[in-house]
Amino acid sequence: MIDPASCLSAELGPMGPRVGELVRECRGIWEAAPADPPPLGKRFTGRETRAVERELSTFVGRVTERANGKQGPASPSDPDKLEETIAALRPSGQRLLDLMELPLGSIYDERFVDSTRRFLAAARAFDPGLGLDSVYQALRNVWIMNTLQLEMGLEVEHTDAVFGYSMVYPYLDNLLDDNATPVHEKLATLAKLRAWLEGKPEEPGDTREEKLRALVAMVERRFPRAGHPGVYRSMLAIFNAQIRSLLQQRAKPNEEGPASAGDNILAVSFEKGGTSVLADGYLVAGRLDPDQERFCFGFGAFLQLADDLQDVEEDARRGHMTVFSRAASRGEALDLSLFKFLWFIAAVLERNPGRGRPGDAALRAVMLRACTLMALESAGKCRGRFSRRALRLFQESFPARFSYLRKLRRKIEGRFLDGRPTIAEADPVLTAFLSLSSRALSLGT
Repeated sequence: MIDPASCLSAELGPMGPRVGELVRECRGIWEAAPADPPPLGKRFTGRETRAVERELSTFVGRVTERANGKQGPASPSDPDKLEETIAALRPSGQRLLDLMELPLGSIYDERFVDSTRRFLAAARAFDPGLGLDSVYQALRNVWIMNTLQLEMGLEVEHTDAVFGYSMVYPYLDNLLDDNATPVHEKLATLAKLRAWLEGKPEEPGDTREEKLRALVAMVERRFPRAGHPGVYRSMLAIFNAQIRSLLQQRAKPNEEGPASAGDNILAVSFEKGGTSVLADGYLVAGRLDPDQERFCFGFGAFLQLADDLQDVEEDARRGHMTVFSRAASRGEALDLSLFKFLWFIAAVLERNPGRGRPGDAALRAVMLRACTLMALESAGKCRGRFSRRALRLFQESFPARFSYLRKLRRKIEGRFLDGRPTIAEADPVLTAFLSLSSRALSLGT
């Protein structure tokens, strides 16, 4: 049987020590973060909260009508119908964002809509049987890559590299989560993927491996290996980070002392999240300078921590250790960890190399606001993990009642998440909505 550690690539070149340096920088930012709550933005009155809830209910209701077929499904092959649907939903969506003081529309414009549309059409053509959970995961990464294109002053567009990289890890995650696949087969596929990323020939052994090889080939078409070594080294860096995360979850909790275990848990999260968006950056730009590497890595690190926060209950239940689930498993309140997380986000965004570029301040403000709201919603979802004082502060700073969101989650899960198992059967507007909702509202997708 192949040992998971043997799947690690030794061909990262200078990217290996660079990743270690970036992990240490992120740890320094985390350790320097204050223990006090950061500014959380607007405090919402009861009247303002009710207005947000009414508008959100209206918006979800209109999407529900689409799910029930009352307005007819849209598809990428029917662009007029799709544009009509988007136009019909836009006024309610904009009113909702205005009420929440989240000006996404000023940043995420028609270029993002077009990229989303093209990605969904490409995913449908590439693998009609792909599950929607995988599509949600890939589409969220597409949006991250589009955001990096905007931040770097590049054209916001759908490319083979954006598609290929965004689709690799849903296939990989499906493999790792598949209890019906023997461990030795999983490890054999990992070894082949490593070889393909290293540019070495290996014959695919099944349909999943054929898909993975085809996705790597898409990246190769966009960025020939000879002129873009950073692209492939960055992809090997996230590959190694995934393997190390797998090894960490297999380790027994008492194998390390408390201090070293905590440091290692944080380092693994930073490496896994940071290398993911570091690769995003290379796959949109081809090359990155040190400041861009630093920003992409930090951006990925705080997105990984955001995922860890949203998954704290499940991770604690399954014994998967993150900075949040470790504290939760010890019965500690998560107030301090959340405060440090929010300060960490602000510090990373302040290091944006695009500072001074037109639109940069607005982009950073939107990103900080969106991440803050997501963190507060996550706190409301697992309210038993926070002190009453902290929860009161979070609720006052969030535009809807947490109790209302719990009811809305059940409504969305009941109406949308059943009966649409594959991308071939999915309405693209619903797919995009559910991809956003699966994180923005912490749905079970």
